Amino acid sequence: MSQRAEHLLTAVDRLSYPHRMRELASAARRAAAMGAVDELVTGLAAHGVHGRRLAATVADMGRHDAYLEGCLADPDRLVRAPAIRALLQGRLTDATVIEAIEDAPAAVRQQLVHAIAVAGRTGLAEALVEPTYRRWGAEAAAELLAACTAETAARLLPRLFRGLSSYRLLAARHPALLLAEMERQLDTLPAVVRDGWLASHADALALLAEREPLGVLAVLERYETLPMPMDRKLHLLVGADPGRTVRLLLRPKLRSRLNSGHLEPAVLRRLVRHAPAELTDLACAWNDNAPALARLLACLPFSRRSALFDAAMEGKDLAHADLSPALLDVLPYERRTAEARRIATLARGRGAHWTQILTAAAYLPPDEVRDDLLAAVRRSAADDRATAYPLLVRNAARSRDPQEVSRLLRALLRLRNEQDPVRSAALSALAEVPPSLFAEDAAEDLGRIAVDAVEARDSSWSTRHALSTLALSVLREHAVTGGTQPIGWALDTLTRLSGHTGGANVGRLDIVLRRGQEYEVLASLRPWLEAATDKADYSLVFALVRALGRRAWGMVELQEYLWQAVQFGNDASVRTAVDLWLEQPKGRDERVERIVRLEPSAAVLPSVLSVLTGRRTDLLDPVLADTPPYGRFLTARSHWTPPTYRAHRWVPRQQRAAAELLARTAGDAGQPVHVRVQALSAAAVIPEAGLEVVRRYTGSSNVPLAEAALGALPWTDRPGEVLPLLLEHAGGDRARVTVYAATRAAQYVAPSRLATELRRLLTPKDPRTVKVTSRKEAVRLAATMLPPAQAAPLLREAFELPGQHHDVQSVCVAFAQGLLAEPASWPMLESAAQGRTELRQELARAAVAEVDEEHRARYAGLLHHACEPLDPETAAALFPALAEWAPWQPEIAEMLVAATTDLADRAVWAMAGQELVELAADDDGPYLRALRAMLEATGDPDQPDAEPERDQPARQRAASLLHHLLLHHRYRGGGRPTADVLLRAADTAAGHEDFARSVAELRLYAIELNKDATALSSGLRRLAADCEGRPLLARDIAEGLSSRLSAISGPAPDAWSETARTLGAEPGLAQGLFAIRLTVSCGSRSRWTEPWRGQLRTLRRHAHPDVRASARETVTAREAPPSVPGTIQW
Repeated sequence: MSQRAEHLLTAVDRLSYPHRMRELASAARRAAAMGAVDELVTGLAAHGVHGRRLAATVADMGRHDAYLEGCLADPDRLVRAPAIRALLQGRLTDATVIEAIEDAPAAVRQQLVHAIAVAGRTGLAEALVEPTYRRWGAEAAAELLAACTAETAARLLPRLFRGLSSYRLLAARHPALLLAEMERQLDTLPAVVRDGWLASHADALALLAEREPLGVLAVLERYETLPMPMDRKLHLLVGADPGRTVRLLLRPKLRSRLNSGHLEPAVLRRLVRHAPAELTDLACAWNDNAPALARLLACLPFSRRSALFDAAMEGKDLAHADLSPALLDVLPYERRTAEARRIATLARGRGAHWTQILTAAAYLPPDEVRDDLLAAVRRSAADDRATAYPLLVRNAARSRDPQEVSRLLRALLRLRNEQDPVRSAALSALAEVPPSLFAEDAAEDLGRIAVDAVEARDSSWSTRHALSTLALSVLREHAVTGGTQPIGWALDTLTRLSGHTGGANVGRLDIVLRRGQEYEVLASLRPWLEAATDKADYSLVFALVRALGRRAWGMVELQEYLWQAVQFGNDASVRTAVDLWLEQPKGRDERVERIVRLEPSAAVLPSVLSVLTGRRTDLLDPVLADTPPYGRFLTARSHWTPPTYRAHRWVPRQQRAAAELLARTAGDAGQPVHVRVQALSAAAVIPEAGLEVVRRYTGSSNVPLAEAALGALPWTDRPGEVLPLLLEHAGGDRARVTVYAATRAAQYVAPSRLATELRRLLTPKDPRTVKVTSRKEAVRLAATMLPPAQAAPLLREAFELPGQHHDVQSVCVAFAQGLLAEPASWPMLESAAQGRTELRQELARAAVAEVDEEHRARYAGLLHHACEPLDPETAAALFPALAEWAPWQPEIAEMLVAATTDLADRAVWAMAGQELVELAADDDGPYLRALRAMLEATGDPDQPDAEPERDQPARQRAASLLHHLLLHHRYRGGGRPTADVLLRAADTAAGHEDFARSVAELRLYAIELNKDATALSSGLRRLAADCEGRPLLARDIAEGLSSRLSAISGPAPDAWSETARTLGAEPGLAQGLFAIRLTVSCGSRSRWTEPWRGQLRTLRRHAHPDVRASARETVTAREAPPSVPGTIQW
C-alpha cells in the first residue's frame, strides 16, 4: 500500500471539493517532480471506486498518459472523463484509441467518436471512419467525417449522409461539401417527398446559413421553400444578399408566410441598413397589411419613413382613404398631423360616427382638439366615456410635453366619481404614457388619482394592474433621474396596492442604466430603504437587487442589507435574502458558511444545499448525520433526506452516510410508498454503496419497491454488471420494468458479451418463456447496439423462430430496414412481403431518404411484390407509400393504373387513383393513361346507369381523378402537381361535356396570374371559351378567379389592368365577368383611383345584361349609415 496515497487520502478527507481538487493538483505536481506519479496513481487506484476516480484525476494532472490510456474504455464515466480530456488535447496515441474502441460498449464508443470529431484528430478519424462504417454502419461512422480531410469527406459523405444525427460539426468544417451533398440528395428524390425531406433537414440548412449563406439561398430559391428553422437565420441571408432574400420572400409560394408579417426585428433592421432596391417591393407587398408595414417603417429613421410610405402606397388614392393608427404612430410628426387632419375632415364630411372622427383627430396638436376630447369625456353614456378617455390620454402623450401631461392629470381627477370600466380604460392608457413625461409636480395629482382608484368600491383587477404598471414605470424612470416626489408616489402606490413592494417587478434596470448609474439609483432610494429596513421590511431591498441584477453584486451597501435580512428577517424574508445573497459566485462558499453557522437548519434551503453538496462538502457532515439539523427551516421530527445528484463529489464516508439514510427511509414502512421509492432512486446514484442498497429490494414482495429498485439498477455506477440480473426477469411480471431498464444497462456492456445475452432472449427454446415486450426490446437492442453483421442474422433467426409472435416479427422487419447492406436481412424482408398485413405495413414505413441509393430499386420491388394479392387491407397499408417508391420500380405505376381502371374491382380503385395523383408531380403519364381509359369507358352503353348498386362507375372514377388532381394542386405545398400537369389533364378531358366544369377549374388554376398581359389574356379567353353557353359555369369560374386574385397581396401587376380593358371590350358573358373581377381586385387595391372608376363605368355599359348588372352591384364608395355606433375597422 502506497504511503504517499494514504497520506493524500487523509489530507483531502476533510477538505471542501475545490480545496480537495487543488490539493490533488499540488500532490500531482510534487509527485511528477519526484518521478513518483505512477506510484501515487497506483496507490490511489487500490482504494475502491473513489480511489480509482482520484487516480484518473491525478494521472491527468500529472500528465501520466500511459495510465489514462487504460482508462479510455473504463465503464465508470468519472474514471473515463480525464482520459477523454487527454484525448481531446491530443495526448493519447492513435493506436490506443483504436484499441479502446474495438470492443467498447455503445455509450463509450459514442463518447470516444464524438471526442475524436470535436478534437479534429484527422489522422485518427481517417484511420477509423471506414472500418467503423463497415463494422457498425453509417450511424456510427458519420460523425467522424467532420474530422476527416475534405477529400475523404467528399468521397464518403454520399454513403454516410443518412447516418448524420447532428450537422453542427460537419457544417462548421466542411460546409461546401455538406451543402453540395444536400443538393445532390434533393436531385435524387421524387417531388412527392422533397418538401418533407427539406423540412426534416432544415436544421442543416440553418447551420449552413452561417457559413454558406449564398449557397443556402440558392437552394431555397430553387425549391421556393422556407422551412421554419430558417426563420431564425433570415438575417444571415439578408446580410449576404438582401435583394435576393426579399425576392425569395416575394415568391408566390411564400407570400402567405410574408403576409403574416412576422419577420424578426433583426431581419427588418438589416434590410433597412442595406436598403436594397427590393425594400420598396417589400413595402408594396405590405401596403394592405398595416401592422407589418408599420413595423418596417419603425425600423427606418424618421427622415426616410415618408418616402418609403409613399412608395408603398403608390397607385392608391390616399386622398379618400383612411389610415390605420398603427401607421399613423410611425409616421413623422408633420406627415402624421397632415394625414390625421385629412382623415378627420373626410370622416366629418361623410357623416361618420364621432368615435371615428375623434380617433383621427386625437393625432392633432392638443390645442386643436382639447375641447372636443373634453366634451367627449363628459358624454352621458359610460361606454362613450370609456372610449373617449384613452383618446384624451394618448393625445396628451403624443405632444411629448410634460406640461400637457400635467394638464391631463388635472382633467383625470374627474375619475373619482366614474364607474370602474371607465376608470380602468383611462388608467390603462395612462400606464402607456412615457414615464419621463411625468414632471416632479405631477406626483400630487397622481397620488389623488391612485387613492381614488384603490378606494373605489368597484375597483377591479384591471384598474389595479394598470396602476401597478404605471407606478413601476415611474419608479424605474425617476430612480435614475432622482425625482424624489415621483419615487415617493410610486413606492406609496405599490405599498397601497399590495401592502409591500416585495412582489414588485421593477424590470431590468441593469440594461438601461449607464455604468455607475446604479449608485445614483441607490442614493435616490436610500431614505426609503433605511426606513423600511428599520422596520424589518426588506421587500424594497429585494426589488432593487432583482432589478439591478449582476450590478448589485458589487454594491457593498446592498449586500449588507441582504445579510441584515438574513439575520433579522422573518422566514419568508430570510429565504428570499439567502437566494439573492448567494447569486454572486465570488465569495459564495464563505457566505454559505456564515449562513450555516448562524442557523444550521438553513442547510436545507435549496440555494444553500446546492453549495453544500457541490462545493462546501466539508460542511456536509451535519446534514448527513443520523439526526438532521432540525431548527427554523426544518421542523423537528419531519422527514428529510439529502439530494444525491452530486454524491460523486463527496468522500466515501459521506457517501456511506447518505446511503444509510436513504436505506433507512426505504425500509421505513411508516413512510408513504412514493417517499420510499424516491429514496431508492436517490440511493442508486451513490457510488458503491448505492448499488448495495438498491439490490436489497430487487426481490421485495412490495411491488412498487421491487420495481423501483429494478428500474434504478442501470443508474448505479456499475450499469453493465446488472444486465444479467435485469434479463432474469424478462419472462416474469417485472418485465414491464426490467426490459426498459436493460436498455440503458446494455449501453455499458461490451458488444461481445451483449450478443450472448440477447441471443438468450431472442432464441429461447420456447418463446412463451420470454414476454413479448422483452423480445421486442431485445430486437431493438440487437439492431442498434450490435454490429450489423451480427445483428442481421440474429434478427432473421428470431423472425423465423417457430411460434414467434407476429408483433416481434414486425419489430424485426422494422429494424431490418436499417440493415439492408447485410444479406441476411433480405430473406426476412421477402418473407414479410408475403406475410401478414402487419408485416407488409411495416415494410411501407421505410422512407426513400432512409434507404441507401444502391438498395432503393430492390426495396421498391419488394413493396411491389408485397401488394400481391391486392385486397383492401393490403392497399390501405401499402398504397400511401408507393408514390415515393415508383421512380425506382416502373411496375408500381402500372399496377396503380390497372387498379384504378379495373371496373370489376370496387374496393381499391380510389386509393390507387389518389396515388396516381401523387405520382403525377413527377410523372403524369400513368395518371393520364388512367384518366383517358375512364373517359373512354364513359361512352360504353353497357355501363350501369342509375342501377340500385352501381351508377356510372367510369364517370365517377374520371371525376374523382380530375377532382383530386385539382385538390392536390391547390392544397399541397409547392403547388404540386404543376400547372403543366393540370393543362394536360384538362386537354385530355376537354372533349367530354360532362366534365366541362372540371376542365374549366383545372384551366383556371393552371393560369399564372403574374405572367405578362398576353399570356394572361390568352389563358382567360381559353377559359371563357370553355364557359361558352354555360352562364352558371361562367359565374362560378369568375368567383374562383376572384378568390385567386384576392389571395395575391401587394399592388396589382400591370398585366391585370391591360387584361381587364381587353376582356371588357369583348361582348361575351365570361369575358365581361372576368374583366369585372380584375377591375374590382385592382380598384380595391388602389382605393379606386380614376382609371379604375372609369373602367367600372365602361363595364356598366357592357353589351351583356348580366355583366352590366354585376358591374352595377360593385360600388366604389358605400353610403355612410346613420350615426349608429359600430365597430370601427382600422
